[in-house]
Amino acid sequence: MIFAMNRSLVLSTLVLAVVVICVGLLGSGYATTPRDLLEWSSKIAMFISGAIILLSIRPVLRGLHLVTFARHWWFPWLDGEWRAEIRSNWPKVERMYKAAKREDPKFDALAAPLTKADELVTMASVTIESSLFDISIEITPDGTNKVSRTRFVRARWAKPDRPELSYVYEQLDNAALAPTDTRQHHGAGVVEFIEKTGELSGHYWTNRKAEAALNTAGTIVMRRI
Repeated sequence: MIFAMNRSLVLSTLVLAVVVICVGLLGSGYATTPRDLLEWSSKIAMFISGAIILLSIRPVLRGLHLVTFARHWWFPWLDGEWRAEIRSNWPKVERMYKAAKREDPKFDALAAPLTKADELVTMASVTIESSLFDISIEITPDGTNKVSRTRFVRARWAKPDRPELSYVYEQLDNAALAPTDTRQHHGAGVVEFIEKTGELSGHYWTNRKAEAALNTAGTIVMRRI
């Protein structure tokens, strides 16, 4: 989660903290020479390491997040259970696939209007977990054996833009597969946190059966339970 902050700001803050500590040591008389500061460096390093280890404990990080009102200046706390509404363009891809095989009438995806039949809606359960250095997302579509787990998540908040998550995930499907599907595929997505509604909303895309030009894309909206 630390990477949600501007990296140059984080680096500047760390450098400033070290400078303030050194000035404090010099001003208080604990260090009078560069050699004294060098001896204190190990203690400073131990202090910083201890703070990082402490903040790696999720309840401690959550407590700090609450008392410092970090949701206003750092990043919203997204941990917990969510329900997702996923809309896929697969029905339109399937119509083109069947038209190419002459199983369906000719279909022009550019000229044909988008209808409700061209949009597949899937509901799913979502679990989000955060730590100081990491965020993980797991998505399980209802009524399936499919499980999607993130391999990379980056939190970003560059005001005045909304808080944002960019992620890459891997999905496994242990059920019987259709000829147009794959046992494993990867995908990516970008979602924004909408504070007014408390939703995560955005888009995703996949490399699912990409070698046959059947890969899909769509939108995803997550609402906290």
